[in-house]
Amino acid sequence: MKSQTKFLIFSALILSAIYAYRFTDWFKEKKIQIKYRIVPERGARKLDTVDPVTFYLDQEYLLSSLKVVSMDDAATNKYPHALWHLVSDSNSVPVTDFVYGIAPGGMKPKIAGLLPEPLRRGENYRISIEAKKIKGEKDFQIH
Repeated sequence: MKSQTKFLIFSALILSAIYAYRFTDWFKEKKIQIKYRIVPERGARKLDTVDPVTFYLDQEYLLSSLKVVSMDDAATNKYPHALWHLVSDSNSVPVTDFVYGIAPGGMKPKIAGLLPEPLRRGENYRISIEAKKIKGEKDFQIH
């Protein structure tokens, strides 16, 4: 009887572990969820400018790195040119959203004085974000 009880307990533990591994996110790497929205500016628009792109995160994060690259460049280069690359040593403020080209508090260009490059209509981009060990990516297109 004791061996049957031990077997049942052992089986229940194994099945619980398999269930937790396959059907929960307990053992998966957490990722930053990113959404974006292009907000049309009011009034007259120039043909060579694009509307502001706002990025939204699933919760507040203390960002340590933020990088935007062209998908065309990423397809042909192992290390694509960053159109906008910000870093924070340790003093970034918690953010849930930010606008392309406007640095979130406590972040600065990776290369001092470097300004974000303008985005172009019809091109595909990828934003990569890090908050300590948590990372997230999102592909987006300017309409």
